[in-house]
Amino acid sequence: MSEPDSELESASEANDETWENYAERATERAMQLGNRGPVRLDKSGRLTQEIRDAYYRNGFYVFTNVLDAAEVADLAKEFDELLDNAPVTKDGTTDRHGRVSRFAGYYTLAEPQSEDAPAAVGMLSHPLIMMESALRVVGHPKILKMAEGLYGPDFVPFHEGIFHKAAGDGLPTGWHQDGRTHWTEEGDSEEQADGSGEAHGFNLSVSWSNCTAENCLWVVPGSHRHWRLADGGSFPLISERIPDAVPMLLAPGDCGLVSRSSLHGSYPNRSNERRVTMVVGFHKRSSAIGATTVNVHAFKLPGAQSKEIQYSEDYVLRRARMIPLTIDARRQHYPDEVPYEYKGSYLGSGVWNEQTRAEISCDGEEYWQQDITL
Repeated sequence: MSEPDSELESASEANDETWENYAERATERAMQLGNRGPVRLDKSGRLTQEIRDAYYRNGFYVFTNVLDAAEVADLAKEFDELLDNAPVTKDGTTDRHGRVSRFAGYYTLAEPQSEDAPAAVGMLSHPLIMMESALRVVGHPKILKMAEGLYGPDFVPFHEGIFHKAAGDGLPTGWHQDGRTHWTEEGDSEEQADGSGEAHGFNLSVSWSNCTAENCLWVVPGSHRHWRLADGGSFPLISERIPDAVPMLLAPGDCGLVSRSSLHGSYPNRSNERRVTMVVGFHKRSSAIGATTVNVHAFKLPGAQSKEIQYSEDYVLRRARMIPLTIDARRQHYPDEVPYEYKGSYLGSGVWNEQTRAEISCDGEEYWQQDITL
C-alpha cells in the first residue's frame, strides 16, 4: 500500500528540518495529546474512562510517577550489576573483568565501536529470572490495574525485556508494528475504538532513566487502527522523520503504555544520556487462546529464532502463572502495600519461594518458553 503524495511530501519536509526543530515541534504535539498523567481509577477500581478513551484514541498513554525513587534505585542497581557482568563478545562467556558471565546468552550485543571496546549491550531478555526488582515490578498493583483496565481481570502476560540505548552511540530501532495476527484482510484493526474485539496486547515501558526526544521511543498517534504491511505495504525506514510521530517522554518511575498495533521506533541516541526501560507486556486472554501465529519471543534471544504455533489453553495458563508469582514476591518485599488480587486462571503454585524460583529458571523449562507473540 503506497503512501499518499501529500504524506510523502510531509515526510520530505520533516527530513529537511534540523533535528532540533523536528524534536521540538514533536515534543509540543506530544504534550497536547491528553494522554499523560498519574494512574487514576474510577469507583469500580478500573482505569477512568478518560484514560481509556485517550489510550484508544492515540494508541499509547504515559503514566507518571508509578514507581517511587527507592524502587527505581533498586532496578538501576541490579541492572547495572548485570550490565557490568555482560559477556565481551556475542558468543563469549566471560565479562570485561574476566569473570564468568552468569547470564551469557540473554544479552543482545551490538558490534563494538572500536577494536579494544567490548560489545555494547542493547537488550537483556527475560529479566525475571535474574532480577528480584524486575520480578516485583511486574506485580506492582498499579501496573496490573493498567492491564485489567484494558483487558478485564483475566489478562495474561506477553514478554519482558530491558532495553538499553547507550549514550552517544545508542543504535536506532526501525519503525514497526508488533502485532501481526488480529487484522482484517484489508488491514484494519480487529480491536474496536472502545477496546472490544481481538487485540495485540500492549508493551509497557517501565523507565529508570530520563527518556528524552533524543533517546526515547517515538510513536505515531492513531496508527494502531491500520496495518502498514497490508496490501503489499512496508514500514518506513528509521531514517525517515515521520511528520506525525511524537516522542514518548518519560522520567524515572514513569511508565509508557503502547499498543502493539501502533507504529513505533527510536532514532539513534546521540545524546549524553542513556535510556533504560523494561518492557512488561500483557494480552487479553481471549485474543491469545486459539490464535495461530509465528512466535518470535519464546527464545533465549527473542527474534533470533521463530516457530509457528497455535496457543492452547494449557500453554496460556502456564504463562499466566507468572502474575501471581510476581504479586507474591512483591507482597513479601512490601508487606505494608495492598497487593493486587489476580482473578485470572493459571496452572501451578502462585507462592514465591526457592522452589518456584528454581522452577521458572529450570533449564529447558524456563517461564519464557511460554511467551506469547500475537
